[in-house]
Parts: sequence; structure tokens; C-alpha cells
Amino acid sequence: MLYVCYSINDFYAREAGISMLSFLDNNPDYEPEEVFFIDYGIHPCNRERLDEIAARYGKRVTYLNGRPVTDKVKRRFPNYPAWKGSMAACIKPFIDKVMPDYVERLLYIDADTIVAASVAELQSMDMGGAVVAGTISNVEGIKLKRHEYELYSGNHIYMGSGVLLFNLRNWRRENICERMLDVLGKKKHLRLPDQMLINNGVPERLMKVLPQKYNYVHHSYHPWQEYHWMRQYRIYSRQECREAIDHPVIIHYLTGWALARPWHEDCFSHRKEEYYHYKVLSPWKDSPLYPPIQQMYPPKTKQDRQYLWFAMQMMKPRPFFLVWLLWKMLNSYGRIMCKIQGCTSAHSEEGIEEE
Repeated sequence: MLYVCYSINDFYAREAGISMLSFLDNNPDYEPEEVFFIDYGIHPCNRERLDEIAARYGKRVTYLNGRPVTDKVKRRFPNYPAWKGSMAACIKPFIDKVMPDYVERLLYIDADTIVAASVAELQSMDMGGAVVAGTISNVEGIKLKRHEYELYSGNHIYMGSGVLLFNLRNWRRENICERMLDVLGKKKHLRLPDQMLINNGVPERLMKVLPQKYNYVHHSYHPWQEYHWMRQYRIYSRQECREAIDHPVIIHYLTGWALARPWHEDCFSHRKEEYYHYKVLSPWKDSPLYPPIQQMYPPKTKQDRQYLWFAMQMMKPRPFFLVWLLWKMLNSYGRIMCKIQGCTSAHSEEGIEEE
């Protein structure tokens, strides 16, 4: 049986609630009576709203406390950082320590998502001996292919952690938790804590790749450019890219200056209407949107301003080859300046520490 789980603090209660609503609305055949929320400080009034949504579909929310687990890890490894001020995301590599024993197949979904279609395929998907399944990050995947850094696991693929399908029976059998702790003992810098641990701790033979439609992130690009950007790394096939664009199952609104988060004003994502649709159906229908993300987090450095400018070009109907050329020029300039200034590449923070 496939169970669904979110892990949030109160800041993401609205987005997680809207995501859960979209999931239950598009998955009427969801068998379990409960949806799990790992609670990192959800306010009682937002708990009531989450409970209300679940009850609307004949389900209940089961709240789990992940803090004892992540607090214990943090005490032993102070270098395991919070993500955006919370340890909510950091529970993922240790999720087996929180979930009830009867949960064997678990779909973890980040709060900043909309589930736009059925996930029934994941219920019966053969995972073999894999402990986790997820989509491959195009950006990090190409860095591995170019040998810009290496992972302790020796993997040649890099799995995003926004949507993960766990086989917890296999996870526990392979003692993955100890593998994570071993990586924490080796690492000093953890730029993306949960994602880094999973990719460094889980060997490729224990991973399964999900179709890109289960973690569709490229909707901030202009539709004229989107397919080309997805295909340039040749990680997913043409058919898989087109399926993700035309029939996404889980739409993931990533953070950053791509302005792809529809709970901010002036969002450029061409998949923002899905979020607005379910927001209107939610208990937060009258809650205001946040100010534009550029206004809340203005770029501070020259490099930040350059990348923001480039991100804006990807949202306009420009020829792909022109934007691609601008991207190459910007990257080349960044590498030259980094060498001049003696910068350390952030890529190494994802894998084996440089001596």
C-alpha cells in the first residue's frame, strides 16, 4: 500500500495543505485512511485546516514528530545544517526512524508542489531491490557527467529529493541510516543537506529513476525554450521530456529568482494556474500572496544580478540558441572571474571533499 508524507514547519503549512488537497482530489483511489505530516512546528490553527482538507476526502492527517531524530543527528554532527531555518527537510535521509513499521512504500512530496494527476502507477511500480526512487537533476547530473565532482557513493546520477518514493523495507534491510551517518562523519560542508546525504549515501544500484513527470520543475522557462533546456543534458529521452511538459503528475515550484512560485506576486511560471485553482478550493482561499521574490530577496552581488538577468531571459520568447549562447558566455565569465579571485567551486560541496 502506498502512503503519502509531507514534512513541514508552520511557514509551509498553506502550501503543503494546498498540495495535499490537489493530491487527494486527483487520487480518489488513494487507499490509506491517513496522510502523514512530519510536524516541525505547525500552528494549531493550520493543523485544523489540514485536518479539514483530509476530512473532506474521508481521510485523516497523522502527525509525526521528527525533531527527536534530527536533534540527535544534529548533536552528533553539528555540520548537518538546517535548510532555510528548519530541519523539516533534513528528516528525509532518516525518515525510516519516524514512520510506523506498517508503512513500507512511502511517497514523500515537498510542500511546494501541486499533484496534477494520479500517482497510481507508483503503487504497483516494481522497485526490485531499490531503496528509493526519484527523478534525476539535470543540472547536477551534467556536472557528474563532466566529472566536476565525485560522490562518496560513486554514483553517476544525481537524484533530486523533492519527490521521493521510498521502499522502507529495503531501506531498513540495507541499513541506509548508517550510510548517511558515515557520510556526515566525512563531510564538512553541506550545501544541500538532505539531497547531498541521499546522493552520497545511497549507492546507484539501490536507486531507481522515476520519469520526469513526477518532479516537473522546468515550467519557469518560456514554453518556446522549455523542451530544449530539458533535452540539452540528454539525461531523459525526447518522449519523457514531452510527457513531463504535456502531462505532468507532480508540478514542483522550485525556489530562486526564476519566479516559479505562484504564492509570490508576479510569478512567471506557465503552470501557476494549477496552484491558483486549488488555493481557491482550500481554507486559505482568501490569504494574500507574498510580494515578488525579487523584492523579498533582492540580489546582493554582481554575480547574483547577472544570473537574475539571465533567468529573466529564459522567461521570454527568445530563440533558444540565443539564450543558450548567453548562458555559455555568462558561465565562462563566471569561471574566469572565479579563477582570478581564487574561488572554491561550490560543486565540491556536493561530493568528496577536496584535500
